[in-house]
Amino acid sequence: MIAGAANRTYSAKFNCPGCGSQLEMSEGTISLQCSFCGLVMRVGTPGRVLKYYYECSLDDFSLKFAVERHFKEKKQSLNFKVTKHQLFYLPFYRFRGMTYSLMSEKIFEEEVDANQTPLPQKTVFHQRCRNFDLTIPAFSEEAFGLDTLGVRPEVVPLNAVTNDNIFKDSVLVDITFSLDEARQQARAMFSFNLGFTSEGKECLISEIVGEILSIIYYPVWSYSMKRDDGEYTLFIDGLAKRVINEIPRPFVYNSKGENQCKGEVLTPVAHKCPNCGVHLPISESSLVYYCANCRRSYIINKDCYHQIETKSAIYETADGHYPFWRFPFAACKDIKTVGDFARILTGEIPLTAKPKAAAQFCLYIPAFKIADLDMLTQYSLRVCRIQPILNFNEDEIEPQADMILPVCDALRLANYYWIAIRSKYKYLNDRKYDFDAGKTGPGELIWMTMPPLTAGYQIGVKGRAHLNV
Repeated sequence: MIAGAANRTYSAKFNCPGCGSQLEMSEGTISLQCSFCGLVMRVGTPGRVLKYYYECSLDDFSLKFAVERHFKEKKQSLNFKVTKHQLFYLPFYRFRGMTYSLMSEKIFEEEVDANQTPLPQKTVFHQRCRNFDLTIPAFSEEAFGLDTLGVRPEVVPLNAVTNDNIFKDSVLVDITFSLDEARQQARAMFSFNLGFTSEGKECLISEIVGEILSIIYYPVWSYSMKRDDGEYTLFIDGLAKRVINEIPRPFVYNSKGENQCKGEVLTPVAHKCPNCGVHLPISESSLVYYCANCRRSYIINKDCYHQIETKSAIYETADGHYPFWRFPFAACKDIKTVGDFARILTGEIPLTAKPKAAAQFCLYIPAFKIADLDMLTQYSLRVCRIQPILNFNEDEIEPQADMILPVCDALRLANYYWIAIRSKYKYLNDRKYDFDAGKTGPGELIWMTMPPLTAGYQIGVKGRAHLNV
């Protein structure tokens, strides 16, 4: 099931490496500070798949009680003899990210004579941009009877898998599906849901970007027994304390030790500026950290901090800076300046400032997210259409949002933006205007001021903040 990631978070517990106190964080957190000893640490790395688990809440007594309750509900005999019981942990992939879809729909302009041929039509475009959050089984054994995680994320905290709490007296079920296979299934689920909700519309493009991946292990007990009518195995949910499946035979699990995911355990490290040693800011999901002490910016790549240029500019009068990727773009051989694009995107790009005509055309991609991605996309598309003249400086920045989008994802999103901009121009459907047929310059991260996008903010309304164009 796809859910709004902005409103649903998993919390995870682990012990501070400095003082041993139990800490709680959002699953997928990259950096945090211990509330007891003050240690600032990085607990995640972009692209790394960390492992988490739900702690089982069933002991032998409550396990037997759950079985007896199941038989009572089915009005069956409580006369049975336990032959074996075993705790298993079932792996699930968890995907979080953002989906961007653009659809077109042909509708009648007005009521006309039904005998008139052809009927006059116009094309309307629909944009669907959403945060998504879904889990997919990473195992193939069907006897357990659990094909979804089935837990409200905000109810039961997770535990981060560390070297100190590797599962004991339990069996980890093999991860038989690779990340690529799970990702394909996630995209298929998204496409199915998109098709179900967009009947009668043509999907022009659909992208999933900003993925955060993890492995969640879920506890399930197998409970084999002998009864008067034969041998059975019940499978009991380790959290909900209920029977979820029953098979008419003893259950034997033959593990091959397979792990196609190669998930890693949580290993906290110090979160300090490589230049001056000062603690870097705490941010749940940011890939970029700005050191206010020495005014340097660092992007996390695997386990290393790489310094990047800090470029900031005033776009709209507002406090604080927001991260954007900017890509110079040339649609085809002779179309690369703002003036060139203004001639093919008639009425799309206002040339109110003459110096802008000779400037390189750029696509501006938000490197952060908010709950309403539709609103953010509308705003960012407006920036692309306006092609503002930005005066960059090296003043101290005040980040107002986490930079969560790697440049590779931003490039895919740039393709979506370009299709959204040119979609209403029929003559631009020519292949020579495709994103892949053009040339994209190297992406650069810039920080721009912009007003907070709230429910009351509408793109293009009267009285909006002045644009520096």
